[in-house]
Amino acid sequence: MNIWIIGTLILSLISPVFYTRSMLAHKAKPHRVTRLIVWLAAIAGLVGVLSSTNTAGIIFAAIFLARASYLLIMSFIYGVGGASRLDKSCLVIGVLALIIYAMTGNGLLAISLGILADLIGYIPTFVKTWHKPQSEDPTFFIIEGIASLFGVIAIWEFRVDILFPIYFVVCSGLVVALIYRQRLTRHFKKLSSVSDIPE
Repeated sequence: MNIWIIGTLILSLISPVFYTRSMLAHKAKPHRVTRLIVWLAAIAGLVGVLSSTNTAGIIFAAIFLARASYLLIMSFIYGVGGASRLDKSCLVIGVLALIIYAMTGNGLLAISLGILADLIGYIPTFVKTWHKPQSEDPTFFIIEGIASLFGVIAIWEFRVDILFPIYFVVCSGLVVALIYRQRLTRHFKKLSSVSDIPE
């Protein structure tokens, strides 16, 4: 195991601590549908590697499932969502994508379906964060993004399994951008108004 994989592992264990602190402070409100689909994806991921000889992969999948299970439980206590038409649609489509993913096996198609399922699961979180950016914890997603970036660096060659960490980097970055969207908009408006002042 190289240093980047170890870094990914450590950060993946640290990030839920910040998320938990934010939830206990009644700031972060994870979306239940997102956490449910991530949990189902974690189960599919673990089942997919159990028959392999990749011990590191099995360990990572088991840790990911433990994390996903914990965050799912916390989302039921401190989270929001699950009843809207969008939530139900994303849940159904996400579960269908995961079923096809589990039946497909390894390869580009399976990885693509896994990413699709996860992305569909994150749609309610994207929508929620767009409307209520204060309902998510930026520290959690920043650490998640860095952990995924370490995973990209660890692989660092064009292989099918590099797609998942690249996707997680982009996904985490998008949530962070949505959290700070209003602040960035105000900042750019101030800059534009200053630049419009005649000399």
